[in-house]
Amino acid sequence: MSWNRRDILKAAGKAGAGALAVSALGGMERTAAAAQVGVGNVPSNPRISEWAHAKSSSHEAGWTDQFQGMCTDGAYWYIVSNAEDDQRLHKLSRDFRTTYASLSAPSGSGHIGAPTYDPQRRQIYVPVEGDEPELIWKVTTGLSTAGIVPIAGRTPGSHAPQRWKFPWMAFNPRDGLVYSSVFGNPEHTDIDKEVDRIWGYDRDTGILKKEIPLPSKVYAIQGGTFGNGGRNLYLASDYEEAANDRKHVYAYDFSSATDGVPVKTWGKVAVPDADDEVECVVFAHLTWHGARDTHISIGLLDDTVWSGATDNVYFRHLAVPSPILI
Repeated sequence: MSWNRRDILKAAGKAGAGALAVSALGGMERTAAAAQVGVGNVPSNPRISEWAHAKSSSHEAGWTDQFQGMCTDGAYWYIVSNAEDDQRLHKLSRDFRTTYASLSAPSGSGHIGAPTYDPQRRQIYVPVEGDEPELIWKVTTGLSTAGIVPIAGRTPGSHAPQRWKFPWMAFNPRDGLVYSSVFGNPEHTDIDKEVDRIWGYDRDTGILKKEIPLPSKVYAIQGGTFGNGGRNLYLASDYEEAANDRKHVYAYDFSSATDGVPVKTWGKVAVPDADDEVECVVFAHLTWHGARDTHISIGLLDDTVWSGATDNVYFRHLAVPSPILI
């Protein structure tokens, strides 16, 4: 099996400041944001093993060509396409039917991954792989470049620990850092063999601020998102576990994440009908006609290979037992 480091649609629906609602007919409207609970370092068990598939949706358009993930500010989707020779960030309506604008990736980009939204700065951050060092591409909601920041180690100009691997980013409103990892290719023997830790970078300087070990190794991480208030991190994997031949989303307790201290896991949930490439996981409240409300969405890419074909994007929308706890 070949492994594509394509990032997941990691969109926290303007965490704590706005959310989304979607009807089965494609119409969208704002809903009240889920209230943040837990002041301080209070763990919040999302009961991930009880998440259930409630709805599927699919799309085929220009923005689906090599779809790598997305994020939202509660009013629009910001979607990354890693199409060959035309890497772009697209701004779409909430029903995915209208593309308002698009912006080409910085010159020299080798791969742009799953983006994340920063509600504090009202900016989108896109991870860029190319020649070292890897870059945080900052974009305004109007789709203009606000800055390009190289990631680094503990000191300016030093190598970031993940080196040339930068497949996804997730902004944590709890500490103001952007988190990422390597991809985790089980077929490799270098730094990218597995994901056993997450790194948090300063959004302005790109300097490493936190290294968070995971309790066990995971593989093929395409994207991630923080849940309500940044207390939990969710990672989407395109790796089929040998135990059940399923791909998964993993949950971790970040309520008191401390540099160098392992976090605990809340468990995992299998991705429904994951025959295609898992690209992202999104935190956003979606309401549907004929289905339960959902708060987590997982994006998959049907990466067609024949000439002239258009990639299809499929979403699996999951209902959760306690939305306020995710």
